[in-house]
Amino acid sequence: MPTAELNTFHRSLTRINNTRNRMESLFSDGMIKKTDIEAVYEALFLRAVTNFESYLEQLFISILLGRSGHPPDRIKLLMSVSNKNNLITILTQKNDYLDWLPYNKTESRARIYLKDGKPFSELTDGDKSQIKAISLTRNAIAHRSDHSSNQFRSKVIGGMVLLPRERSPAGFLRSRIRTSPIQVRFEVYLSELGRIAAQLS
Repeated sequence: MPTAELNTFHRSLTRINNTRNRMESLFSDGMIKKTDIEAVYEALFLRAVTNFESYLEQLFISILLGRSGHPPDRIKLLMSVSNKNNLITILTQKNDYLDWLPYNKTESRARIYLKDGKPFSELTDGDKSQIKAISLTRNAIAHRSDHSSNQFRSKVIGGMVLLPRERSPAGFLRSRIRTSPIQVRFEVYLSELGRIAAQLS
């Protein structure tokens, strides 16, 4: 059964995509410029990935507090703390926040506190590859450094056949992978985040 956290995350993805659709309509009507629609894609994508990271944290904490609803034959705690504040103190180890992406940080943390790292270690290589592509795209938007741009071009775009305007992060997210009905890569990435989140639940 979907958890409240999962339902909240899925609703956030729906809202984000609805906003994207409205902005595309404004662009089609000539109400906003190309630079505007690209900025919207970047901002919405950053929000989607941030929401996914928040979901990972909420799920992780819920599991360690024994409140996630996972069956005991799937999840075995190596430690548990009944007080959330104490748990956060243990997890952060005096850091200001926890990093959940790249995903190997989540998986490594899970293996410390959960037997075999489950459910976070249960993702397939394909799932992890999707998260990596999403993370690299996010990094290219958020950091705008030569390194993050090169990582995006080499590891996300790679040998894809794309138009010149589709080789930037925003252009790539707006690029179509299907024409009937129209579907852009942004929608695919949001769908993948929602699917992966559900697998962990």
